[in-house]
Amino acid sequence: MVTAPASYLMGLSIIGLHEAAHVASAMMFGLNIKRMGVSWKGPYIVRESGSPGANLTTTLAGPLFNLLLVALWPVAPDFALTNLVFGLANLLPYGGSDGYRAWKIIRLAQAPVSATAQ
Repeated sequence: MVTAPASYLMGLSIIGLHEAAHVASAMMFGLNIKRMGVSWKGPYIVRESGSPGANLTTTLAGPLFNLLLVALWPVAPDFALTNLVFGLANLLPYGGSDGYRAWKIIRLAQAPVSATAQ
């Protein structure tokens, strides 16, 4: 069983690792990170979008890293379970989530090009 202070630290580390994955992906694609901070919704990163592929990969990097950390289940089951829940919740397409941003990127990529834009 995890104590309250340990739960708090575990939660902060999971969020920090999630955001670090977004930053690492953005840096890998050479995207400029304009601002990082914390709002009432939680931490946020303002960055360049880049190509649709770079934008989608960077958007999904956080939750996918959380899901990758589920592999630590044998040695840290509480940490793994919390990462599983956090990663899956972030993939749901609700307002402001990584899943919603990914859904918007995919929808925009599938949108037909209008005749006037050619």
